[in-house]
Amino acid sequence: MRILIPLFSPPTGTWGGLTRVLAIATAARQRGHEVAFAASGSLAKQLQEHAFPVFIVPEPTLLGLPRAFSDRIAAHSQKTQIPVKPGKEVGNFWFVLTFAGLAQPAYLQRLVQAQLAAIEQFRADFLFTDADPAAYLTAVISGLPVAGNYATIMEKGQDTPLYRHVERAAQQVLHSFNRPAVSLHDLYFGSRVLKIIPSIPELDGAPEQQSDICYTGSLLGQIGADIPTARINPAGRYVYTYLGTGSLSLETAQRVLPQVFPAGGQLTCLVGVQGLPGEFQLGNVHFIGYVPAEQVLPTCEWTICHGGQNTIIQSLQHGVPLMIFPGPIFERRFNARKVVEAGAGCMGEVNQFTPEWLAEAMSQQKACAERASTLARRISAYHGAETALLAMENWQKR
Repeated sequence: MRILIPLFSPPTGTWGGLTRVLAIATAARQRGHEVAFAASGSLAKQLQEHAFPVFIVPEPTLLGLPRAFSDRIAAHSQKTQIPVKPGKEVGNFWFVLTFAGLAQPAYLQRLVQAQLAAIEQFRADFLFTDADPAAYLTAVISGLPVAGNYATIMEKGQDTPLYRHVERAAQQVLHSFNRPAVSLHDLYFGSRVLKIIPSIPELDGAPEQQSDICYTGSLLGQIGADIPTARINPAGRYVYTYLGTGSLSLETAQRVLPQVFPAGGQLTCLVGVQGLPGEFQLGNVHFIGYVPAEQVLPTCEWTICHGGQNTIIQSLQHGVPLMIFPGPIFERRFNARKVVEAGAGCMGEVNQFTPEWLAEAMSQQKACAERASTLARRISAYHGAETALLAMENWQKR
């Protein structure tokens, strides 16, 4: 196959989507397929560093704002907490697309045109995507088979104004190419789309026996980093912490974590902060731009995170239980609840991120680690990207 991968490229960047598509691209190459990407911004640069051909597509701006305003908002996103009462849930997939500027009709039209040009130049015969809304339109217009990463929580909010906003934008694009209308649900989640789930049934809930569903357990490619990287002592005892956007702020972590992990303590806490240019230490807590999770997790007793799917799966693969602070963001709360239901961790609200709450949660380490180890075996049984590629090959032959 000649696989073109249009990558969801929000102005804020995304390590989660990047690691998943790199896992697919690497496995595809190993199976003898040709791979190219369609991406923009910093993600395009990182893909080029991995020696993949990249077709540059138009870069979005947050909410379609002028670039200067969008860049300013994106730069402050790491320090921002969403002003929502603890325990409340906000957002859906359609909000994410709208906020990222990907539901602007004029921009969506340009993005589809750029992807169609990439198909022609690359001579693609298959599309794979991680949540790029234009990719599904491009598949309909070009007639190519398409697969996309999927989670059941993505289907939430189909009765909201934002869903209708995204649907209007999509229909405008289809109309401009003289294609009949396709409902947004069928466009993204219909039976013509192979839905790749980088998880296991216990943590997602989609029916495994459905012909257009493919669980992979995990999809975790190596992104590398040209920023300061934590130094790991193989004999050390660690807690891995990842601060994503929209949940715990860097300031909160700086205030609380040194009280839990004081200087001279037995546990070292490594905190990965996306976008942090340097590194610093408070007590026995190291704040750094990139923590190589694959190196540190074998020595970890806990992961503290915002509930992103990749961090959860990667931790569970190593049998590491989780303390999850998802904030109000919809998919992270879904992920956190699934982990708690499986007995592999604890979920806290942002205002519960205190030394007392963390100490109480850490007292449950043994029981949670046993369940995490059980889930690790389940994840391993799905064989990751190899399973996804086999499903894609069979999908193309239909």
